Amino acid sequence: MVTDHLLIRRAAAELDRILAHTRVRDVGADDAGAVVLVFGGRGEADRALKVLPFASPPLVWLEAEGTLSLAPEPAWLRAAGRVLRGMQLASVEARPGDRLLRLVFQARSRFGVPDRYTLVLELVPRFGNVVLLKDGTVLAAAKTFSPTGAGRRIEIGRPYEEPPLGIQKTSRVAATPELERAAEGVGPVHVARRGGQIAAVHLLPPAASGDRGSSTSPSVLDAFAEAARELRHRGGAQGDRRRPSLVRALQARRVSVASQLAALDARERELERRDELRRSGETIYAYLSQITPGTSRFVPADEPGLAVALDPVLSPKENAARYFERYRKAVASVAHLEKRRAALRQEAAELEQLLWEVERADAAALEEISDDLRGKPASLAKRRRIAAVELPSGGRVYVGRSPRQNAEITFRIAKPNDLWFHARNVPGAHVVLQAAGRRASSDEIATAAQLAAYHSRAKGSAAVDVDYTARKHVRKQRDGAAGMVWYTNAKTIRVNPAQAREARLFK
Repeated sequence: MVTDHLLIRRAAAELDRILAHTRVRDVGADDAGAVVLVFGGRGEADRALKVLPFASPPLVWLEAEGTLSLAPEPAWLRAAGRVLRGMQLASVEARPGDRLLRLVFQARSRFGVPDRYTLVLELVPRFGNVVLLKDGTVLAAAKTFSPTGAGRRIEIGRPYEEPPLGIQKTSRVAATPELERAAEGVGPVHVARRGGQIAAVHLLPPAASGDRGSSTSPSVLDAFAEAARELRHRGGAQGDRRRPSLVRALQARRVSVASQLAALDARERELERRDELRRSGETIYAYLSQITPGTSRFVPADEPGLAVALDPVLSPKENAARYFERYRKAVASVAHLEKRRAALRQEAAELEQLLWEVERADAAALEEISDDLRGKPASLAKRRRIAAVELPSGGRVYVGRSPRQNAEITFRIAKPNDLWFHARNVPGAHVVLQAAGRRASSDEIATAAQLAAYHSRAKGSAAVDVDYTARKHVRKQRDGAAGMVWYTNAKTIRVNPAQAREARLFK
């Protein structure tokens, strides 16, 4: 799908009609990387304006509500958020002949001085950008760059330079009154599909519309929203193909581990008879003079219920020595079996954790898990940002979104006296609460526990037990997979995972 300046002009008209005079409640990004501006207020339903400036093509659309990612935002977006939160959107305009939108915001200071800011959305393939301006000066930008040759400059504190119109592909359709009305938001748009996906969007019915997948949409923003969903689906397709293969490999390993544990149980039942071996050897020595060489069985006259099997080729003393040797091996095997059983149980727990991690993982996390299973070392270049929740109290909660992130927040980010949380006896994420150098409050502990419960296999339960302890009481499992730990000195709190959802503290 491609976009032109007429479609962007139509999008500006729709956004201006829907969002003008509403206030910005929040600014951030979602988990797919889209820039999100949440509009709403008292008595108003939230509307989320989303922008994918670097997609192909760059897109802008609306959703009913906007859930922001827990991952830390880039510095430019944090700066833009500090400025725009609480401001009113005055208008949305399109640059004539260009795929560029200007969102004009205004507010008044406590002294009555008007403030105006402009958020520029450059929706140009390969040249996409989001730039925040104050009186034409760049305050923040998704991409900043100095000029190279004839290139333009986007730098903080410098005047904003618009992209040259020569880069754009303007519409070849002759301007008509009907087209002008469509570009201003009158009438439906026409969506052409190929293979079930959007191939093109037209303001007017195309001359040749033999495609059975063609349809109409009341809004170009709705068509862009559908195109964005398709982009995200294609982006996650590789991960979706990797997921079943990982699940099959982990399940096959789980069956193997269960089989080995069953074999250990059978072997242990055999070893429970080891005392009989010792007793048989002792019986032979006790009745050595009564045993006839070459016999295959001996029953003491005063113990008719005791029968000792003998190897007729061996002498009585050699038979006794063999029984004692078997006894010593059995005793040694018991310790080995217990060690092996502990290792297999640890691996079974790791497999359950990994299966859950694969279930919840996005494409990037699936790649991490796949690399870990193949023994591929982690690359610093691929290190992902750690999800965090800023609490009103000033505390901060980190949530691991993959095995590597679990290990990183626990053993790199957390300090010894920070609190560490994990849903009890079920696979789940590591959660760390940093209380800004003071003792954590009961509300902070409850919030962190709710996040730990929500980010666990038990998130659908009405009540989940969550263990928490100081980070200094958490240690890595020896030879364990990433994020596998032991912990002590834990307290337990019961929480409802749904409370994290209601408070929007989750993905």
